[in-house]
Amino acid sequence: MIPSEHESKLRRLNQIFLEENQKLNLSAFREEEQSWVGNIEDSLSILDSPLLLGEGKPVLSEAEGGVRSLKILDLGTGGGFPLLPLAICQPESKLTGLDSTNKKISAVERITKELSLTNVDLISGRAEELGRDPEHREQYDLILSRAVAGTNTLLELCAPFAKVKGKIVFWKSMKIDKELEDSLMARAELTCHLIDQYEYELPEPFGKRQLLVFEKTSPTPDKYPRKIGEPKKKPIT
Repeated sequence: MIPSEHESKLRRLNQIFLEENQKLNLSAFREEEQSWVGNIEDSLSILDSPLLLGEGKPVLSEAEGGVRSLKILDLGTGGGFPLLPLAICQPESKLTGLDSTNKKISAVERITKELSLTNVDLISGRAEELGRDPEHREQYDLILSRAVAGTNTLLELCAPFAKVKGKIVFWKSMKIDKELEDSLMARAELTCHLIDQYEYELPEPFGKRQLLVFEKTSPTPDKYPRKIGEPKKKPIT
């Protein structure tokens, strides 16, 4: 799961993150091994998934004739996961971290500078507003979110950023049958089709988890995203 050539830098990331976490409460994971598994390994589970961008071509690997370079958005990046581990392991891709809490973005910026990562941009703002900004709307190949919210809410926040044929990936627990059922209308409205549920297992006590992989097949309707707060208060059902 962890690329050996990047392990030392990932260990350094974990160290710096834990130092920031003592000051700002970015994550419930406060011990080194707990954070390594719960933040780093969980974030990098996507490297082992059969996620596809085009026919038979893995998203996060070398492309024919050279290295694949993607525009990736981490929505609700929090303390910088999966943003920072992927920035380390995918140096040819350009990653953007978005969070509405400025102090979290400031902390991630400090970590980014400490690690000398040059392929990361950070934005403090609301997805409901930035999803309407032409600089960001339908500009990304891959949208990622480990944020805690229902799938129907996350789809409305993420879909406007994805290019047509782009992928949207959510980190989820295993017991989400009702959540998936509740997201059927949002999937149809936003033309985001569930194409994979990639299951993986972390050491105890984390256990089995999954990645939900959606593909967006047509432009997002102009009315989405709705105003700030509405996707969470009144999810598409």
